[in-house]
This record gives sequence, C-alpha cells and structure tokens, in this order.
Amino acid sequence: MANQVHSRRRPTPRRAAFTLIELMIVVAILGILASIALPMFRTFLLRSRTSEVAANLSAMFKDVTTYYASERAGQGQGAATFTACTVDAAGPMPAAPAAQKQPMPNTDPSFRALGFSIPGFVYYSYGAYPEGNTSTCNGTANDNTVYTLYANGDLDVDGTLSLFELAVGSDNDNQLFHARGMHIENELE
Repeated sequence: MANQVHSRRRPTPRRAAFTLIELMIVVAILGILASIALPMFRTFLLRSRTSEVAANLSAMFKDVTTYYASERAGQGQGAATFTACTVDAAGPMPAAPAAQKQPMPNTDPSFRALGFSIPGFVYYSYGAYPEGNTSTCNGTANDNTVYTLYANGDLDVDGTLSLFELAVGSDNDNQLFHARGMHIENELE
C-alpha cells in the first residue's frame, strides 16, 4: 500500500463573473434612475428653449424705445408734429410656432419700421401691439401701457401655447420703461 497514490483534487480556479441576480439588480437600478432622469431632461430641454424669449423681448424693447423717441420727419411726420410714436400691431412671426427652430422672416412692415429682426432661428413667434389709442403719434406721459410685447410657442406640438408678455409704459418724462417681470402662461406647456 505504500505505492498507493492519493489523488488529490486540485481546486479549479473560480471564474470572476456576475451572477444573474446581480445583473438583474443593476438593470433594476438603471431603470429607476432612467425613470427619474427622463422627465427632468424633458423639463431641462423645454427650459433651454424658453431662454431665447428674454433676450429677444429685450431686443424688441430696445427697438420699440428707439422708434418711440425718434424723429419722424423722414417718415411722413413733420418735425412740428413730433411727439412719441408707436407702430401698428406687429407680428406674430413666424406664423406657426413649432417644436423645431424656424427662421424669422423680416417681412412685417411694423417690424421693419422698428428695426426688429432676429437673424437666427427661433422656437417662438414674436409680436408687439400698441395699447389704447397710441398707434399714431400721440403718446402721452404716464401711460401705464403703451405696448405689449409678446412671444408664444408650442414647443411640444400639443396645441397648448406658452405665452410670455412684457408690458411697456411711459413715465413722467414720456420715456418708455418695461415691467419688472413678464406675464407668463404655460411656460413649459
């Protein structure tokens, strides 16, 4: 029995791998994270699209202010009849807001008179309308609302428009100012 060989089993090296349960737990965690992240991403995307509104309404306000206070001698108004002037209703441009950016055409005569244009593409439709009886050259001081500048858009093409309005009035010196904030309806639809 001295020659008896003891067979010893060598331990087989264990392979490093994930078990099925571990993989299922990871997939479940990823699903939970995705269900939280996707709505937040949609909100972030819509907020980023609305960021153009503040800059464009600010540019429109500057153009309206320049037009309101400028001399009309070369535009059918005599220098003696100069007072503060507004244009007729302008916009909306582009006519059909959509989920994709569109060029803003510069064909509206009131926008051309204001000098307002947006050279790039926009998500929103922009417009301006004079309030009360100020569409001619008779703007008066202390007028609470001379213009309402607006932007509207349907970012997710569901038929619900988001609306941003900026009220513009005149002070004691008949200088234009705008409201501190905007009136906003359905910001993210």
